[in-house]
Amino acid sequence: MGLFKNALQVAKLEGALFAHFPKLRFSVLGIVLIPALYAFIYLASVWDPVSRTSELPVAIVNLDQGTQVDAKQVNLGQDLVRSLKQRNAFSFRDRQDAEAAQREVRDGKLFFALIVPPGFSADAMGAAQSGAGKLVVYISEGNNYSGAGIARRFASELGHQLNETLNEKRWEAVLGVAAGSADGLARLREGVAKLQAGAAALDSGLGQAQGGSAQLAAGSGKLADNLVLLTDGVKQLGAGARTLDQRRPAPSDLQALKDGASQLVAGHASLQTGLAELESGAGKLAEGAVQMQEQTQGIPLVGGKVSAGAGQLADGARQLQAGLHTASQGQGQLSAGAQQLSKGVHQLADGFSAYGAGVGTLASKFPADASLDQLAGGGHTAADAGKRLNAGLLQLKSGSAQLHAGLVTLAASLPPGVQEIAGTPQGLAASVAPEVVIDAPVASQGQGFASNFIPVALWLGATMTAFVFHLRRLPLAAQHHSRTALLLGKMGILGSINLAQAGAVFLMSALLLEMHPQHAIGLALTMALTSLTFMLVILALVRAFGDSGKAVALILMVLQLSSAGGMMPVELTNAFFRSISPWLPFTWAVRSVRASSFGAFGSEWASALAVLAAFGAVAFVVCLLVGRWKFVAPQEHRPAMDM
Repeated sequence: MGLFKNALQVAKLEGALFAHFPKLRFSVLGIVLIPALYAFIYLASVWDPVSRTSELPVAIVNLDQGTQVDAKQVNLGQDLVRSLKQRNAFSFRDRQDAEAAQREVRDGKLFFALIVPPGFSADAMGAAQSGAGKLVVYISEGNNYSGAGIARRFASELGHQLNETLNEKRWEAVLGVAAGSADGLARLREGVAKLQAGAAALDSGLGQAQGGSAQLAAGSGKLADNLVLLTDGVKQLGAGARTLDQRRPAPSDLQALKDGASQLVAGHASLQTGLAELESGAGKLAEGAVQMQEQTQGIPLVGGKVSAGAGQLADGARQLQAGLHTASQGQGQLSAGAQQLSKGVHQLADGFSAYGAGVGTLASKFPADASLDQLAGGGHTAADAGKRLNAGLLQLKSGSAQLHAGLVTLAASLPPGVQEIAGTPQGLAASVAPEVVIDAPVASQGQGFASNFIPVALWLGATMTAFVFHLRRLPLAAQHHSRTALLLGKMGILGSINLAQAGAVFLMSALLLEMHPQHAIGLALTMALTSLTFMLVILALVRAFGDSGKAVALILMVLQLSSAGGMMPVELTNAFFRSISPWLPFTWAVRSVRASSFGAFGSEWASALAVLAAFGAVAFVVCLLVGRWKFVAPQEHRPAMDM
């Protein structure tokens, strides 16, 4: 119980410091918050860095010229670039020159470069061997070791992704071809043979059709010419028929003709009767004259004359009787002819009547001249169509001949069997192997982190020096010297200690860690200048803010660890850390260590040292102009810590 009572009393005595020194309360509050602030600043800078890889600048140099696969153009380089940009894993920048892109990587302007060579498509699709399709991922380990690891993982994933894509497409085609290639080729050959036979038959048939169409065209031409003649004849015949119809006798005229013929027959009959009577009378006259001759012969004187006259009268009467008999016979014949004529006239009249009706019907049935002209025009149109049909069939005949020739060529070009797939199983399974070309190589992971922890160690050494020595106190005897002399004198001891620290770190790296820098002198100068610059920065903070400047220096160290890109690429941090990175000395110390140790950034360590020296110069000027020195008596001039 007594021990705890004494401890509580001591605690009360220590707590009384807050009453005697009110500013101690704020210092303790700062000490309480600094770890949380450190955790926040550091974790905020590395929190979910994968989600920010799209901020990393990466070059794509697509030189792929593509290739032909089964008469189809394939360009895997274009497909790859399109796929990567759609995924947006990095901030891809297109470049045309591979050497220029590599130079940007060495200068730290680009995170890494993806180079697609000119023959990538041909090599990958050819699959002659495993990894035939080369992709170059150009990185600089010395620029950023952790970033190089991200690039390696990207290269591995890229190769795996491309191989899976190629294998899926290639084996899908292979399986499809293997399943139906033999049967398909046989069916194709059979179909081509049938097509060839059909084309030959078509060509022969079209030849016959073309010959027939030529005859048809010639016949159509002759038909058209004859139709013209026919239509002209029909026109004339129609005109004649219409003229005959117009000039045919009227029925009354035909009836008069029939009546006249009947009267002629009747007249001839009467004449026949009269002639018979005359012949009978002439006979009687002759008989009377004979009797008169006989009776008058005896008459004296005149009897002889009378008898002679009577003899003559009898002769005349007999001649008259003979003539009348002849006339009667002719009249009989004439009467018979008149009867025949009357019958023929009646028949003729009836025939003319029927003929007139037929002529009228014929005239009415003849087509009009306009219709006949259309018939002649249609004949010419048919003749022209026949000519065009012949021309079309001639062209079709030529096309069928070409089709037949093409099918013959196709049949001759068909392979006898299915061609084997080129390449080896290993080449088909893994056609793409990204080739990682490393600039400024880093021997081990520990050496990769050295570029960050060497500056941290030197900053820690400067901070420890600030805790051991009073940075604002000087002996009373030095108060009459100039500010520059006072600062140089103060830095004489502090700087020597810092240079010793830098030397110890350099020897530790070379002897214990067996680190072999590419530029040992550059690394030694970097450590020396870095330790002096850090010391001047801390001294400037203490002179400006008093002992609170040490807390500010601690916060500044945490801030620089998050912004210098020593552990993670600064592009993976948020915008605040990226913006302040170039204005912090830690950034240039890390850059100079990488350049001198690994040859990173084109081995440009001198330029980084120049920027670091500028920070030191600014801090030196601040130490000259800001704050006051506290001169103390010799007995008070002692270390800041109770050794």
